[in-house]
Amino acid sequence: MKKYNVGISIVLLAVSVATFVAASALPASNDASIGPGSWPKVLAVLLGILSILLLIQSLGDKSGREAPFHAGPELKRVGVGILILAAFCALLYFVGFMIAAAFMIPAVMLLMGEKRIPVLAGVDVGVLVAVFVIFSVALKLPLPQGILF
Repeated sequence: MKKYNVGISIVLLAVSVATFVAASALPASNDASIGPGSWPKVLAVLLGILSILLLIQSLGDKSGREAPFHAGPELKRVGVGILILAAFCALLYFVGFMIAAAFMIPAVMLLMGEKRIPVLAGVDVGVLVAVFVIFSVALKLPLPQGILF
């Protein structure tokens, strides 16, 4: 388990550094208020600190515990979930949020074991309507549009 924790702590540390660098590229605020890159920087620093703590804890671990997971159906579901999210990201770029989410929500529900079509359709429509009303109507924020639509 030690090698997994060391590996994940290094990966998360790299993600925190990349996030901090990307957030630094965001434009600065014109007044004394907090700029758009401030919150991502705070999260990147917190992730970096926690990654370093995990690395220190892992390097000092002498318990020799075995990894808590084994390759099997559970790990396969995680892989399928990652593929669903990757497909969502690709669809989001091409067709926008509403269409991409219309495919992602029932796909994730099917992955989690829901098989009833009325429930799949009802949750899908309900979530999409709620997102539209909250962001587009109430907050007047545009949802991401794809390059095709």
